[in-house]
Amino acid sequence: MELREKLHADLKNFIVNVGWTHKIHIVYSDKLLFRNNIIQLTEIILSSLTASGIVTIVLGKSSESYNLAIAGISLVTLVMTGIDKLFNLNKLSIKEKQVANNFWKLREDGLRLLSSVQFQTDSEENLKLAYDELINLRNIYSLDLSNVPKRYVAEASKLIKVRKDNDYAEDYKYFIPDNLMNLKEEKK
Repeated sequence: MELREKLHADLKNFIVNVGWTHKIHIVYSDKLLFRNNIIQLTEIILSSLTASGIVTIVLGKSSESYNLAIAGISLVTLVMTGIDKLFNLNKLSIKEKQVANNFWKLREDGLRLLSSVQFQTDSEENLKLAYDELINLRNIYSLDLSNVPKRYVAEASKLIKVRKDNDYAEDYKYFIPDNLMNLKEEKK
């Protein structure tokens, strides 16, 4: 196999690989942000109930059961605030979105490089160097990847289409334009 054919095949696998990684981490980021929003909304509502309940207690217009209910709401508010501080889902969501964006950029750079291989816009040596640079960037970005729970991987898979993870043959159509799928024959 000549270098151009190998680059073409390697780039297609690279694009699908980073495309999957992007989708998995963007789904995870979205879920973290959703959970963060639920926690924030719950904290706001419970804090409001607690504050209004305390005002009623201070004015002396409450019963013992009412006081216990306000104490319970206050406790739940404290727990929700603790969960928010402990897990910091907003910060984690932002990190996951940045990781996903890095992989999206890699996919786009891979597509541009695949186009250069397809249409022979540069020497094979320069194309190989550019591909090696993309691989190095992917390795660097991979250091920031978190372990995503399986349910989010499954959800990302459903969003792309349910396929085998290591068989990219069917996935090319989701990530690579038709005009870049097959290597064009050189004109002699």
